[in-house]
Formats: sequence, C-alpha cells, structure tokens
Amino acid sequence: MNYYESSTVELKNDLVDVVKNEIVAFLNTNGGTIYVGVEDNGEINKEFLKKDRDDLDTRLSNWIQDVFFPNPSSLIDYGFNNDGVMEINIKEGDNKPYYLIDKGPKPSGVYKRVGSSVRKASSDEILSMVMHSRNYVFENDISEEQDLTFKQLMRVFEEKDLSFNERTMMNFGIINKDKQYTNLGFLLSDQSNVAVKLAEYDDGMNFKIKKTFTGSIVKILNDVEEQAERLNDVSAVIDGKSFKRIETLSYPGASLREVILNAFCHADYFIRSNIKIEFFPDKAKITSPGGVFNATLDDIMKGVQTYRNPKLVHLLDKLNLIENFGTGIPRTFKAYKNSGKEPVFESTERYFFVILPNLNYSEYDQINDQISDQINDRINDLGLLILQEIRKSPGIKVPGLVERLSAVMPDINADKVRNEIKRELKNHIELRGSRKTGGYYLRKE
Repeated sequence: MNYYESSTVELKNDLVDVVKNEIVAFLNTNGGTIYVGVEDNGEINKEFLKKDRDDLDTRLSNWIQDVFFPNPSSLIDYGFNNDGVMEINIKEGDNKPYYLIDKGPKPSGVYKRVGSSVRKASSDEILSMVMHSRNYVFENDISEEQDLTFKQLMRVFEEKDLSFNERTMMNFGIINKDKQYTNLGFLLSDQSNVAVKLAEYDDGMNFKIKKTFTGSIVKILNDVEEQAERLNDVSAVIDGKSFKRIETLSYPGASLREVILNAFCHADYFIRSNIKIEFFPDKAKITSPGGVFNATLDDIMKGVQTYRNPKLVHLLDKLNLIENFGTGIPRTFKAYKNSGKEPVFESTERYFFVILPNLNYSEYDQINDQISDQINDRINDLGLLILQEIRKSPGIKVPGLVERLSAVMPDINADKVRNEIKRELKNHIELRGSRKTGGYYLRKE
C-alpha cells in the first residue's frame, strides 16, 4: 500500500502523544485516517512493526475513553492492516468542539485540520463550533442592546405602504414573545454595528473610491446597491457593418445585484468581520463572512438552497428588496453566458468569495470591423442614423436622407444633415459624383 499525507490522511511513525492532537483535529473537521507506523515519506517504520500490538491497542483504547471530550468512541475505529500498520479511522463529530480533557475547551486543547497539517483553533472558532453543534441561530438570540430605534426601517415600510408596529415586529422576529429585541432587530435598527466596505482601485491598486456604509441593514443594502450601480460602467461600440451602437455592461444582467444580495442574506453576522465589495480594473470581488451554510459549495452550485438568516431573507422578500431569491448563482452564470468569461465562487470555513469578471476589461479587439467609441466618440445619434441610411441605400442624396430621418427626427432639415456630414462623418463617408447629381457612399477601409 502507498502512503501519503493529505487533508484526510496523516502519517505517524509511532503512537506518541501528538497523535492525540491529530485525532481531535479530525473529529473537529471532516474526519480522516491516521496511519501509525509510517514515516512522513511514506516508508514503513520497521521498528514500529516489532512493538506489541496488544499494548498499542490498549493504549489507544484508554485514550479514547479517558483523554477526549465529548467521548468519541462511536466515531473511531482502529486495527492493523496487512502491512502491520495501525490504521485509525475517525469520523467527523456532531458535538464539537472535541478537545483534550486535560487542556479543556480552549485553544490549547482544541485542534483543527487545515490541509495536511493541524493547528490550534482560535477562541472564535471554538465558539462557532459550539453554536453550530447546538443549532444556535444568531438572528433569534436576544440582542445585548435593547435601546433600539427603527427610523430607517420604518421609512422603508412606509415607502412600501406597510404598517410597522409591535405585531409586525413580532411576526418578522424583530422582537420575541417576551417583547425583547432579537439580534435580527439589532441588525435592522438604527444602532446596528454592521459595516459594509466598498472600494474602487486603479491599475496601481490606489484607492479611487473608499466608503464604509453603516446603519440599518435595509439602508446599507440600498446605499451599496446605488453605489455599485454607478460603478457598473457601460461601454459602447459601433458595429462597422450596421452602424448600430452596441452597449455592454461591465457586469451583465443582474449579476452584480445578485451577488451583493447573496452577501447580505447569507453573511454570518456573528463573525466580527465586514462584507467587502471591491472593484478592480478587471473584476469585482465580493467577500462575506461565513462560508457555505449546511451544504457544500458543490451543492450550492447545483441549486441547493440553505438559509443562515431565514428571517432576514423573509423580511427583505416582503419588502420587495429581493426577488427570485435562491436563484442568484444560476442567474449570475446565465448573465455571463456567451461572454467568454465566467464568475468564480469560492468558499472557506469562514468566508465566501465571488469574483465577477469585467466584460469591458480588454484590449478593445477590433472584431468584425467594430469601431470603439473611444476612437469615434464624436459620432452622435444623428451621425449613426445617417451612416445606417447610407449603408442601406448607397448613393443616397441629402434630400433622401432628410425624408427618411424625418420619421424619427421631426425637426431634421437639409442643413443639419450637411453640417453633420461635413463636421463629423467625413472620415466614414464620401461623395461620389458632382454635388448636384452625386450621392454618398461608405468609405472602404
């Protein structure tokens, strides 16, 4: 058998005390296997094979009963394989955090698996394990701050012609049955400590825009969406064949709005970190605290829906601040269809990342005789209409142009057409024949 370390495999040359840390780490992460009697390079430790198996068996059995808490007996199987190596198979536990009894449930006694190595868990990670194991829902817990006001939220309710009273707050979970404000109420209040950071950078990673939005979540969401929309630039190119202006959003369709909404709805507000929305020349990056909730990233990509903050989602839905919720990722991919670029979704245990490529970030390739508006920024709507008519009717004269354009521009006249041709279109069209009998043609490139 070949032995090598990975995120779920650990090699140890002997059953020494450090193996305890490895067992705790696998219990607290995704489970795995420890091969005892194997060197780091995968070679079997021949000295280990000479040891008494009953003694090794007894030692590990005592560890399982006396060293770890909660007791992981049902999660650990062990024995000796055909190579004589001790194989310890460990399942991920449901009652995290698992820890060394003599150290207690603190960083010195709680370990996690990260890649092919083990590290101590932080205090926040330990608390997060406790919450997850106990099915703790942050938005339902009682807020530490009870002196709350809701001016910003009430304004939104009024705009939607909805009443905002004690019954409303009870129905949405802003207050509990004892009329105490919940953490959801705190997030929606004027006193909320949520902060969303938005920045735009130039090519040298210098700030062009740097803002922090605070207040009620509903106000922050509105402010962030407005700012993001302003940064979603539109480029325009002129099709050299049809002379039609083709506009392209940097972030197409509803993609930018969808990923921002997802960040607000799925963020883990217990984690003391901020949602960040960053605009780089070639992409937008959205970072939200809290990885995928109760699923894998692959599950989410396939359309599985999970809700870390179901009551917040319900309220935003009733306020018509979100629509088609739960389809954000498919809609985002659909927006990029046939663009040659794709959004990227990544998740870690503590953060969720989305990267949206900027469709207008390119070298402005000249494809199919397209002319960039950066080059022809002087061609206005009248100029485009003239070019389109000349393309359709080569040799057309000014009176003919006036007649056709009058259908869409009632105030058009011969002087306006001649001035536009003389001042703006001379590089694109040419007069063939005399001024009296000749007509206009597109120039050949």
